[in-house]
Amino acid sequence: MDITEIIGAVTGFIYVILEIRQKRAMWIVGGVSAIFYIALFFNTALYAAAALQLYYLWASFYGWFLWKRQSKSDGDEEPVTIQMRPGRVVISSVIALAGFFVVWFALDKFSSDPMPVSDAAIAALSMLATYWVANKFIYHWLVWIVADIIAVYMYSAQELYATTALYLIYTAAAIAGFIHWRKFRRVLN
Repeated sequence: MDITEIIGAVTGFIYVILEIRQKRAMWIVGGVSAIFYIALFFNTALYAAAALQLYYLWASFYGWFLWKRQSKSDGDEEPVTIQMRPGRVVISSVIALAGFFVVWFALDKFSSDPMPVSDAAIAALSMLATYWVANKFIYHWLVWIVADIIAVYMYSAQELYATTALYLIYTAAAIAGFIHWRKFRRVLN
């Protein structure tokens, strides 16, 4: 276990706690975690996971500004769960599914990725969940649960034990986050 993995895991843990509590600072912490995981995943040849972290880095900026715009004040956000329109849900889900097949094909044919199916599935599901959380769509938690379970399998197989532990925590946190977010009113977005 190296320091890069430990720092990535610790900041990732802080991120999910802030996500459950709907704190805008989660986006900054998530960006820091992404930087450390980019380095870790490139070094372990998990290329989709590394590319996903680049997406998370971009999403940190997107989420930060989107949540700022949705906020009624300069402090913490109002704890409101927004329900997305069905058309947006379907379109984003279809794009994620297509993304899975494209990434899987690319990893399988053009890389040395040791687990291309798992890596592609985690990438596609995580991108979908991140888009949904930026829009405060409650069902992002359910997508995270599936992605996190696959990640536990993949990272343990690659002997990334701190990251495996983090994704076990993420799975439990996603369950807690879903329960917690259900307490708030829903507004159609």
